[in-house]
Amino acid sequence: MSGLFGTLNTATSGLLAQQNALQTIGHNVSNLNTPGYSRQRVDLQTNVAQQVPGVGQIGTGVQVGGISRMTDPFIMNQLMNGYSTTSKHQALSDTIGQLEATFNEPSETGLSNQISEVFNAWTYLASNPEQAASKTMIVQTSETFVDTVQHMANAMKALKADTVQQLDKAAVDANSTLKQLEDLNHQIWQASVRGYTPNDLLDTQDQLVNKLASQGDIKVEKDKYNRVSITMDEQILLNENTRNEIMTVASLNDSGEAVLSDETTLTAEAKVGQFVIKSDKEGTAAYQPINLDGGSVKGTQEALTVIDDMQAGLDQFAYDFATAVNTIHSNDGEGTDFFTVSEEGSALSLQVNQKIKEDPNQIVTGKSMDNENEIDGDGSRAQLISSLKNTPINLDGDWYDDDTMKINSDVNSSTLFDSYNGMVTDMGIIKQQSDNMLDTQEGLMSLLEQRRESVSGVDINGEVTDMIKYSSAFQANSKVLATLSEMLDTLINRTGV
Repeated sequence: MSGLFGTLNTATSGLLAQQNALQTIGHNVSNLNTPGYSRQRVDLQTNVAQQVPGVGQIGTGVQVGGISRMTDPFIMNQLMNGYSTTSKHQALSDTIGQLEATFNEPSETGLSNQISEVFNAWTYLASNPEQAASKTMIVQTSETFVDTVQHMANAMKALKADTVQQLDKAAVDANSTLKQLEDLNHQIWQASVRGYTPNDLLDTQDQLVNKLASQGDIKVEKDKYNRVSITMDEQILLNENTRNEIMTVASLNDSGEAVLSDETTLTAEAKVGQFVIKSDKEGTAAYQPINLDGGSVKGTQEALTVIDDMQAGLDQFAYDFATAVNTIHSNDGEGTDFFTVSEEGSALSLQVNQKIKEDPNQIVTGKSMDNENEIDGDGSRAQLISSLKNTPINLDGDWYDDDTMKINSDVNSSTLFDSYNGMVTDMGIIKQQSDNMLDTQEGLMSLLEQRRESVSGVDINGEVTDMIKYSSAFQANSKVLATLSEMLDTLINRTGV
């Protein structure tokens, strides 16, 4: 339509377009501090021109071609992977930090100091073998040592239980996130098939995907409707038709089989804390253990492995310590053991022999195993026990000669004291490496967040500038309409016969 009425439509289209642009700016400004919000922009495009014979093409105004969400897929993918890596090191660092608190080294109440106190007490007994008080002191320091070992063992046992429970909670959270993404997929599809771009729903989708990625490394694909399909270790978690469930291995039964949190027993081999995908195959539940490379779940699983190693190390230390002392004190089984200990769960089972606790005089200090015939002032056996602190021995070999009452040191082995300190050192190295990786990753994430903000963030100064621009255009189109109104009034009311 040409003429005044055509111009009227042109001005009206401009008015409506600027109005939509101003409304979008208002939406941006309103969500200035909304986490995960991506700036939106109105895409304006000219209407189809009108062909006028003898004149040519005359423009017919402007239309809103769509509202774009300002994002960079490359940056978003880097952020997703970054959340996975950062969360892994954060979870590992946090859990190892709790494990470090269990060891409480170095400190006066730590096991390292208790070991020294025990050997110092044996040294004192070697110098004062006839004093009943020195034997009582051995029992007391040894009981303190045992209490410390058992406290550490119980603390690690509780930490392991909490860690497994944390992994189970992570599975529940992941399943909740997958359900939300499934619902979002449906809403996004409904909007997309109607020709709309659900920008705010897509922002929510990105946030949920990042939340899931922070728990475990995932791969994400989108179809033409912007619905997400998610896989974890090449196993389907979610697509347009399917949503599978994540479960965790809660324990191992007596046969060594993995038992899930719902008490299902797996035929496949799996570790405690491992994620398992539960799917429905032709009406039958199928379970597939998966291995992760990133995410807080992977960090927690690695921490669980460290806890297991530390538990095994503490058990081995407790058993070796008790065995070494018992071998010398009993002269390789000839007399009474100083400690009682089980090969399995040694740290929790370690105890000072009840007979010795009831009668400290049964402690053998000299070469003779018969205290009644013991030579006065002979503290040679007590001295030999005290030397265990700094003597490297191999308990699997012939390290003790019961005839000569001598220790055969092995330079290729470690001392009892060093074996415990080695555990603490290994744990400290793991914690330091994790902290260093976390610091590095947090610096990288800061840069990625800045890049995302430069593309998707709302800049208040830029929005005000655009507001002035579109407001001026709105006013100009309003002026065109006012002018057309005057022209039509002149044409209709002031002309004619």
